[in-house]
Amino acid sequence: DKLDHQHNRDVSNSGTAFSHEISPIETTRFYGKNYHCWAEHMELFLKQLQIAYVLTDPCPSLNISSEATSEELAQAKVAEKKWMNDDYLCHHCILSALSDNLYYQFSKKAKTAKELWEELKLVYLYEEFGTKRAQVRKYIEFQIVDERPIVEQMQELNIIADSIVATGIMVDENFHVSAIISKLPPSWKDFCVKLMREEHLPFWMLMEQVRVEELSRNRVKQAVHSKSANFDPPNNLGPRIRDIKKTGVPWKKRESEMHGKPIQCNYCGKKGHISKICRNRKIEKAVNGNQNGENSTIPAVA
Repeated sequence: DKLDHQHNRDVSNSGTAFSHEISPIETTRFYGKNYHCWAEHMELFLKQLQIAYVLTDPCPSLNISSEATSEELAQAKVAEKKWMNDDYLCHHCILSALSDNLYYQFSKKAKTAKELWEELKLVYLYEEFGTKRAQVRKYIEFQIVDERPIVEQMQELNIIADSIVATGIMVDENFHVSAIISKLPPSWKDFCVKLMREEHLPFWMLMEQVRVEELSRNRVKQAVHSKSANFDPPNNLGPRIRDIKKTGVPWKKRESEMHGKPIQCNYCGKKGHISKICRNRKIEKAVNGNQNGENSTIPAVA
């Protein structure tokens, strides 16, 4: 046992001395280009720190059988804690090797070091070594929307098709035209049906028909907009009483004043009304009328 212990101590000491002799790997910041070279240097750097295993090995679980001893449970907890610490360190080492723009872009997405590593590989490795597939993917996933000019989006899709052809993949014109028609927004459904019925429809003719259709739709939208802007709801009820009173002198003022001077009744002598509408005069007329009526109904005495 003593010999084994001495051997293990010698091996550990030699490993420590060997690790001190190794010069640290210098990593460069990744700006989105030359991913393959950057990833190789980064892997060497993480291996030197002895934390690269978290990119491949999952986190140890604590699903231990009920028969496990307390020592085994403690070892499992230590292994889990070590993996989580190494994953945290690895995650931040990768992020620190990214440019500022990429750091802000990827720091909010991936949670573990492996997720971050796979995300970078998916975005940049496949872009460099799978340009053909990347362009085909862009072509397939491209969708035309109503919010932007239709012809402009068709031109963008045609540029992607040209880039696919530049990689050596042939794109049939009939296939390209049919793909564009299928990518038009749902509001163009009737127009798509009309285009599908045409037997001969080259790309230039499709562009021309879509351009004419888009101009026509824009004119209709402008006409509807201008009509709604100039629309004045009818007012069949005439002006309201309160509106009439606001535009002129109040009615009471008209009856009580003439040229700014108060009116005086010629009948009762009070101010504020004329004799024609005098209340006292009306009462007197009513009384006189009643008396005349009573006299006419009383029979004459012989």
